[in-house]
Amino acid sequence: MSPMNPRKSDLHTHSLFSDGVETIGAIVKRAMQLRLEVIGIADHFWPCIGSNQGGIGLIRERRGAIELARADFPKIRVLDGAEIDIMPDGTFSQVAGGHEQFDLVIGSVHWSSDSSRWASAVIGASKRRTMDILGHFDGYLSTYRQADGEIVAAALAENDIAVELNSRYAPDNLEFFETARDQGCRFTLGSDAHQLNGVGRNEEQAKLADALNLPLWVPTRVPDE
Repeated sequence: MSPMNPRKSDLHTHSLFSDGVETIGAIVKRAMQLRLEVIGIADHFWPCIGSNQGGIGLIRERRGAIELARADFPKIRVLDGAEIDIMPDGTFSQVAGGHEQFDLVIGSVHWSSDSSRWASAVIGASKRRTMDILGHFDGYLSTYRQADGEIVAAALAENDIAVELNSRYAPDNLEFFETARDQGCRFTLGSDAHQLNGVGRNEEQAKLADALNLPLWVPTRVPDE
């Protein structure tokens, strides 16, 4: 498969298998209509916030829906992803079947935190080498200190974790992106869409990447490779 264009990607969407309202087929069809090259279905799974109750059976059912969408829309790369919770102690919410089963893992803080607690949790999570992307970094931050951002960015870069430009949570602390860039981090586009009209709506985030000279990235591994 030829290299993917990061600007034609949306790595963070939610389907009705968690707190979204659309089928996977509808999400992928919409992504095709928008001429995206990569779409990530990144649902929450129990006991993560936003998940439906259900274990490995639900995950396998969703995987079947993803495989069907891949067969129906072979010209777009469909990633079997998950958004998992970063806990205050720097661990991750455990998911039935393990985190390694997914093509893409987005780690996100979904609890209100100040800068120091956020930094401690994200640094601890980074060292576990579980997530590929840090989702909406300041979506739940009550305060932010640049000194904390610097050590978080260093931990992300050291563990090859990308930073998400999230359409749903407008960032308040743009200096973190610049710090992460200078540390060598890559960046991804994610709409965090829960409805069909949000899929692929990453225009402002792409403009931000241009303005701050942030290197955009998509996974190079082909699913099922």
